[in-house]
Order: sequence, then structure tokens, then C-alpha cells
Amino acid sequence: MDYVRYNPTDEFYKSVVGAVQEDVRFGIRLQLHEAVNPSKVTLVVYSDDNSLHKEYVMYKDWSGDGYDNYLADVQLKKGLYWYYFVMDGVTYERYVGMGEDKRAALFYQNVRPWQLSVYKKLYDTPTWLNKGVMYQIMVDRFCADGTTQPNEDKVMRSWGEQPFYREEDGVVRNRDFFGGNLQGIISKLDYLRSLNVTTLYLNPIFKAYSNHKYDTEDYELIDPMFGTQQDFAELCQKAEAMGIRIVLDGVFNHVGSTSKYFNRGGKYGAGGAYNDPASPYRDWFHIHPDGSYDCWWNFQSLPRINAHSKGAQRYFTSKNGIVPRWLREGASGWRLDVVDEVDDCMLDRIVASAKKEKPDAVIIGEVWEDASNKIDYGVRRHYLDGSQLDSVMNYPLMNGIISFVRDGNERLLSNVVFDTINNYPRYVRNNLMNILGTHDTIRILTNLAGNRLDNASKEAMARTKLDDHQYKEGCKLLKIAAVLQYTMFGFPCVFYGDEVAMEGYKDPFCRACYPWGEENKLMLDFYRRLGELRKLSVFAEGDFHELVAERGVYAFERVDTQSDSQAIVAVNRGSEPFKLYLGNIYEDVLTGRKYSNSCHLQHNGYVILKRVGRNA
Repeated sequence: MDYVRYNPTDEFYKSVVGAVQEDVRFGIRLQLHEAVNPSKVTLVVYSDDNSLHKEYVMYKDWSGDGYDNYLADVQLKKGLYWYYFVMDGVTYERYVGMGEDKRAALFYQNVRPWQLSVYKKLYDTPTWLNKGVMYQIMVDRFCADGTTQPNEDKVMRSWGEQPFYREEDGVVRNRDFFGGNLQGIISKLDYLRSLNVTTLYLNPIFKAYSNHKYDTEDYELIDPMFGTQQDFAELCQKAEAMGIRIVLDGVFNHVGSTSKYFNRGGKYGAGGAYNDPASPYRDWFHIHPDGSYDCWWNFQSLPRINAHSKGAQRYFTSKNGIVPRWLREGASGWRLDVVDEVDDCMLDRIVASAKKEKPDAVIIGEVWEDASNKIDYGVRRHYLDGSQLDSVMNYPLMNGIISFVRDGNERLLSNVVFDTINNYPRYVRNNLMNILGTHDTIRILTNLAGNRLDNASKEAMARTKLDDHQYKEGCKLLKIAAVLQYTMFGFPCVFYGDEVAMEGYKDPFCRACYPWGEENKLMLDFYRRLGELRKLSVFAEGDFHELVAERGVYAFERVDTQSDSQAIVAVNRGSEPFKLYLGNIYEDVLTGRKYSNSCHLQHNGYVILKRVGRNA
């Protein structure tokens, strides 16, 4: 028997689910079994910085079903808060907080509080972001159209060869290229549209030495191995005509050491911050008397930008700065690389600059943890308080899906879902960038079915491939993972080639060339069918309710009241069949089979059910 009931992801207990808007009054209801019978119940709320501490004496409402209801009305200013309940007049545990399973639990002491985020909306969230599918492209590896001429000491490879993972002297230079370019992307726009891609996220395209382009040399130029500014304009124009928007990778935390800004080695003449104390870029960087300098994760090739530099701020965010300039050139937003290392003084200006230039521009942050309570370098960040990010890369959900699909661990997935629903504003939750893999992770197919090589050498990763059994099993599991990715709150982002079952361990093996002409056609067809689902409003805007998380089974429903539509998604990774009770008449959108009242899921079974009728 539960002596206490409380679930902040249920409107019955918390009238506004998730983060709450500033100055909006909302109710909190705690249910206590009548046997508890406290003399007083108090809701305790305190701010993250301990500047505020409030106690709300809860009033007792109607009783029924053996439980008494205690309620409080709450209204708060923007900020991050924590809360728990205190009961007076009880013999044993007098505190109510969040248990390990996220359910309400009794505590003697050291109560674990729930998080309460309060936001104040400064910018409107783009309405176009979650309507379809996002597709991530590393330009050099997606498609080549025409001949690409290498410059400097770069090495041209044959399409489809394994990327270099070491050179003879042991130095990793990332200088092998395969010829992918912007014209190649243009040539495949019809292909992308067949996947219902509505947003293209491009890894960095500005002039840089490496193949990945995170070592920017000049933010004002398209890398000549990728094309020209005219090619970029053509891509934006043709993509827009097909309903596809372009999101660029904003690398504003560091530059390449060979860049015109830093210019170590003199590639750009005698100037540059490293060589000239009088350089206009000098205060962009922290250069020490001994010649050393602050850099990203101690990579000497990536000197870190001083976010407090007024010159750097103007360069990126002024009226003619880099951020608004490329939006004027046709981009629709920025994905901000390592945003947790970009100080607020720079981040606030980046966001304001983008929104001023293009009010419906999107700003997506690379955050690997819960973005609502992230601490970086000892500072609590406020990405989701309404003044900064529209969305973040949803790495927590990626980890939850992988753990569930690979290992049958529905508990981790359920906990991730709880934290997201409880901690994030609804406008962020339904616009989360849901990934299964990126250029920084193992390919999802390999992650699901391959050998575990987390601490193995690059040599071991280079020679390890999926065998036939692993590949077949991986394809089964990938379909399950993709079903969850496409139907959860947020929108799916596909890393190029995942839709045709590409494999590979982490960088650089996850960055191989798209296998044109050798695609897994069955997997591609499956992804196209999933892409069609993203045209349904219930998956873009619908509320989310978890239905089942037990015995290797995970199920949820999406409900869109405006269109009066409902969908149920269920997956069985358990070892035993599972009977899912439905209550109405549903049709599986993948098979066309109809279900009434219930459906049975076998091991590895999954359904995406759309309500088509109601039982009398």
C-alpha cells in the first residue's frame, strides 16, 4: 500500500506539468493515506541559490478512496527551485520527497526534493522546427558532385574507403577528404524530401584545415573544398522551395590555431593574435607570457575564444556580425557547439543577435546532460529559462533509448522521460532534438548490436565489423529504436546514413561516406514510413503520457486535443509476451491491423497505434 501519492508529471498532482511560466499560479496536490493523519502538512520551496525559502501550509480538500488530499497554490518568479513536503504530528518519517524510482517516498531526514523550473519567455519558439525530420550531414562524407581539388597537404581518398584513424608519425591531422560538397547535397534534396526531412543540420562549413571543420580559420568564407558562397545560396534557395530549412553549426568557443584570428605558424602572414600583441584579435584569447594559451580541452590546435572580449562579441553578434550575416544569407538557425563552454555574456548576445535578424531563427545547444539544471565550471546555467536556447540535443533520451533497446532496461528510459517532462518547459520538450547518434558517437547500429569496445584502441575499432548475425539483429533493434525516436516528444534527427544501416565505432569510424548504390533498401523504406508519421500533429504537438514501464516493456500515448487525435506506442524488449490494454479501437499505422480493447506484444514486438474509433 502507498501511504503517499504524488507525481508532478500528472496534472492531477501538479496543475502545470513541467516548468512553469513566471507569475502563473498553479496548484500542487499531495495525497496521503488516511492512516497517516498528520496534524499539518507544509510544502517547502527554496531557490537554487538559497535566496528564497517559502513554506505553504497546505489545506485539506475532499477525502475519498482512503486518501486525503492536501493542496497549495504556488506562484514564483523566474528561477530554479526545489521542493518537498513536511508532515507534523506523525510518528516516523515526516518528510515526503522523490524516491529513487521518481515516485513519492517517505524520508526520516535528508529528503530528496523535486525540481521546479520557472521561466519567463523572452523569444518565441520557432513553429517550424518539430513538424518533420531533421537530418545531420558532414559535408565531406555525404555526397560528392563534381571534382574537388585538395589544397595544402590534404589527402583525397576514394569514396567509401575507411577514414584515416592514424598517420605514420602517429599525429591525428584529420586531413583525409572524400570530396563531399554543397553541390552534392543539392543533388540529393529529392532524396532528403522522400524522408520528410524539413531541416538540414550541417556540420561546420566555414574555411578550416580539417575535414570536420571545427577548427575554423575564417567564419566569413565557405570552405573552398565544399564550395562557394553562391553554392550555399543555391542550397538555401532550392531547399526552401522544397520546404527544407538549413541550420548551421556555430563554433563560437574556439578557432583553429592556423586561423587568421590566431595565426600560429604564420599561415596568414605576420599578423594574428599569437604573433602580434597589437592584433585586433589579441584580446580574443588568453595568451600567457610563456607563449602558452588557453585552448579547448588542451588541444593546442584549438585556442579558446575569450567570451568577455568586446571585439569577439562584436565580430560574432553585431549588426553585420557572423551570426546575423549567415542568417541573411539563407540559414534558419544555429546549432551551438559546446554551448556549455560559451559564457552567458557571449551566449546572450548570440541569441539576441539571431532573433533580431530573424525572429523565427532557431538556437539549439549542444548539451549532453539535463539542460535545465546544468552546472559548468561551477556556474549553474539557465539555458531553458526563456531567454536563451529554443532546444538542445537530447543526449539523455538517446542514452535511455539505447539502454532500453539494447539491454531491456526500461527503468532508465522511464527516469529520463520523467526528468525531461518534469524539468523542461513544454515549448522546449516538444522541440527537443532527438538523436540516436551523431558525429561524436558510435553509429547506432553498432551501438545496439556490436561488440562493446568502449576502451579499445583505434586499431581494434578499425578492424571490428558486425558479423552477419550481429547485422541482422542490429537492424531489428534499430527499427525499434527509430520507432521510439520518431514518436517521442521532440523531433527526430537522423545522422546521415543511419537510415540505411551504416555501421562504425566512434570518430573517425562513425564518419564514413554515405554508401550510395549500396544502401539497405529495406531499412530506408522503414525510415521513409516513419517520416510520414511526422506529418501527424499528434507527434509534433501532442501531450505525452507514460503508460507502461515494466518487465522490459515501454509504452506511452500521445494526445493532441486540438485535432482530437491519439496514438499509443508500445515496445516489448522483455522475454515474455505482454498484453497491452487499450480501451478504444486502434489501427497500427505500420501494418494496418486493427485492435480493440487490447493487443499482444511478443518479444521485440512494437506497435504504433492510431485511434480510429471509440468503444461504446
